Amino acid sequence: MAKVNKTYSLDPETFMILENYCASSDNWEKKMSRSKVVNDAIRWFLSGDVAEQIHNHQELLDRYTKLLRERDQVMASRPRNRSWWRRLLLGQ
Repeated sequence: MAKVNKTYSLDPETFMILENYCASSDNWEKKMSRSKVVNDAIRWFLSGDVAEQIHNHQELLDRYTKLLRERDQVMASRPRNRSWWRRLLLGQ
């Protein structure tokens, strides 16, 4: 595999995240290569996996919202049988 050296700019916050991520690899025999981390991240991001994850997240969020609405409808339609003293305190 041929290596190509290109220069790109990173903002300071991203640079610090990258530095902390690579430096915190104490479990490894040597420090992680920043170039490899960036290369793997770009490859993963641009490969289309992100679009699939966003789609799956949106489907999950839609199903969760639907279930919450159904639960709220069931709870709203259920009559409340409160004790006489609670009805008196609440003015019902």
